[in-house]
Amino acid sequence: MLHALQVLAVLLVSIGMALSLAHALELPGKLRLPREAYIAVQPIYYAGFAIGGFSEGVDGSGEGVC
Repeated sequence: MLHALQVLAVLLVSIGMALSLAHALELPGKLRLPREAYIAVQPIYYAGFAIGGFSEGVDGSGEGVC
């Protein structure tokens, strides 16, 4: 059981780190956009991050258990 919790904690932390890296990698593209285009595409960028952001709240509690 402990091994399964450790694997789950590593998985959740890696998802959170991947989302942070994706934010950093998209920054150069955002900086090239004019203001109007930036505001128009902002909802498109963050649709998937709302789903994956759940792992950031859960991974802290998963680490505490292990």
